[in-house]
Amino acid sequence: MKHIYTGTKKTKQRKRTRGWNSVGFVAFIMVSWGAQMLFSGCATTGPEKKQKAVSSIEGFHKELMKNLNQITETLTALNQIETPEKGDLYKPYQNFVKQLNRTTDNSLSMDRHATAMATKGREYFDTWEKELSNIMNAELRTKGAERRGELSATFERITRLAQEVQMTYQPFLSDLTDVKTALGNDLTPRGMAAMKPYISKANKDGEIVMVKLQALADEVDRATNALSSRVGL
Repeated sequence: MKHIYTGTKKTKQRKRTRGWNSVGFVAFIMVSWGAQMLFSGCATTGPEKKQKAVSSIEGFHKELMKNLNQITETLTALNQIETPEKGDLYKPYQNFVKQLNRTTDNSLSMDRHATAMATKGREYFDTWEKELSNIMNAELRTKGAERRGELSATFERITRLAQEVQMTYQPFLSDLTDVKTALGNDLTPRGMAAMKPYISKANKDGEIVMVKLQALADEVDRATNALSSRVGL
């Protein structure tokens, strides 16, 4: 009987140990999860949101400059078809098609960066507005609200200019695509002569697009400097 009692006692101890270990494990998981939520919450505060907004603006600016350069390359390639080397239209036409494809891809990439910039900017200003309510000093809260309003207005100007760019950029690309298709099906001196008025229009429209792109790039550059944490800008 003594042996039986001892065995029963050890069994009860093991059960208590397993029970405690289970509770301890659950408690550890809950504490770890809570810590993770705490630190992940800290990562979404104003400074982090601002840095993400700045990074997205810088990325958008790079895309704008890339589009500006690529439009120049595309129009140069288009104009070179009129004066082909050795009288062969096919080689300069191929280069024009390649440059136009790059321009189209760059345009899509620019659109994606514009969307990302708008999203990051909205998140930043929303967080800033919420955190202003945590400032007890009324004067500091007012100054923060004024500064937020200034930078928010800058983002609104960028959005407006981006819309203006799109209104001219997409029809410009559409016309270039039409020229590519029409000329590709009649790549002859006579076909080239028929395209001259449309090539001339493409050059004029391209200049308008580049002026708007440059204006947008300048505004984005000002916004980057206004938000940058670097001293001396």
